[in-house]
Amino acid sequence: MKVLLIHPPTRHMIRTNVPKSVDEVTGLYPPLGLLYVAAGAQAWTQAEVTVLDAPAHHMDQAAIGRHVSRLEPDVVGIQTMTFTLVDAIQTVETVKSAHPNAHVTLGGPHVNLYPIETISIPGVDSLVLGEGERPFADLVNTLADGGAAGDVSGVVVQDGGIPNVTSARPLEKDLDDLPHPARDLLDSSIYWSVLATYKPITTMMTSRGCPMKCVFCDRPHLGKTFRFRSAGSVVDEMETCVKKGIRELFLYDDTFSLRRQRIFEICDEITRRNLDVHWDVRARADTLDDEVVAAMKRAGITRMHIGVESGSPRILDIIRKGIDLEQAYEAFELCGKHGITSLGYFMFGNPTETRDDIEMTMEFLRNCKANHAHIAITTPFPGTELYRMGLEQGLYPNDYWQEFAAHPDASFQPPAWTENFTQQELEDLRQEAYRSFYSRPSRLLRQLFAVRSFGELWMKGRAGLKVLFSK
Repeated sequence: MKVLLIHPPTRHMIRTNVPKSVDEVTGLYPPLGLLYVAAGAQAWTQAEVTVLDAPAHHMDQAAIGRHVSRLEPDVVGIQTMTFTLVDAIQTVETVKSAHPNAHVTLGGPHVNLYPIETISIPGVDSLVLGEGERPFADLVNTLADGGAAGDVSGVVVQDGGIPNVTSARPLEKDLDDLPHPARDLLDSSIYWSVLATYKPITTMMTSRGCPMKCVFCDRPHLGKTFRFRSAGSVVDEMETCVKKGIRELFLYDDTFSLRRQRIFEICDEITRRNLDVHWDVRARADTLDDEVVAAMKRAGITRMHIGVESGSPRILDIIRKGIDLEQAYEAFELCGKHGITSLGYFMFGNPTETRDDIEMTMEFLRNCKANHAHIAITTPFPGTELYRMGLEQGLYPNDYWQEFAAHPDASFQPPAWTENFTQQELEDLRQEAYRSFYSRPSRLLRQLFAVRSFGELWMKGRAGLKVLFSK
């Protein structure tokens, strides 16, 4: 049996109120979720597994169709996110046109949020809910044996034209039991990031699930329970990547720094093996101290992503961030002290936010020691508490995300949280903040001295100009 997993194009990707210029210059990252599913299929089935990363190879639907026609896969899995739903649907149509007998199954965050709407898409034979490694492998084995997809736990099908919606399987208890992502199925050399010092890069996860209660975030298929891999498993994967020639790792955990002792265990294992690896993490400001940051620096960390969101204590309480500004200031100070590049995340237009609140965020941006800033306009995403708040308060008269899921439209643009500001006002304030943050001479000098090659200077300079002078 042949299995093809597709990362669809992003030509109709929904813009989420982040400047287009930022989206265009961030980099090219491998589809980690698909590589996990591919690894599960390799480990637990007899199928021949391939992965097609359409964005990485600039493939349009015609090129995907030719690839499918040559391969003639028995099962095609398509990664499906709400923001790339239109492209995913077009990929379904392409696959069915090129090879009508293929069983097409979709997985990813979107199918967990809107299973009824998604299984009703013409050409979709099934959905894989939750963490996809095991249910997808079971689906492949069942189809290979001539069984019915609907008999597989965690798989959604239509029964006589009626969606037969089941529940996702329980979350994986021991992440060490999962095989490492099947990076051998892709050309690792093509992946890069504007933030990276080295190339190529790859993505990696050492944990799943986030127990925090921020109103703007939700990962329905990963749950709210923090589950983590052992230090040995994590560093084994790092070592494998280094042997493949991958020089920098982007750790995609929601929050890497939740368990202090685990950080030390991973860092100690990296240093014990004398592993020359460069990596970055997403961390919470309230979990960092000098000892933790020093250990990560010794183990090769180069960059830390820290969500602050607002410089207003009142807004931090409203969005349930769970940190205070002193912790945030100190986190960036610690990164600077230990020579770690830091990137802060902020949002404009939060619930009840006023101009005074935004001025407080701008003041924080001016005074903090972050090397980079990512400033978004607050946008309610499907499944989040923020979106439910907007519907309950009447800020949005209809469930527009559900309507989009039922009737996808390439022209759809999700509205920002415009309680006290217009969309244009928020965009202008964001641009003002970007220019204020990046045009300070001290910050420009720090960035210049941190550059290690002309190529890095050209890439980061081009990205910076796009952010400063475009929207």
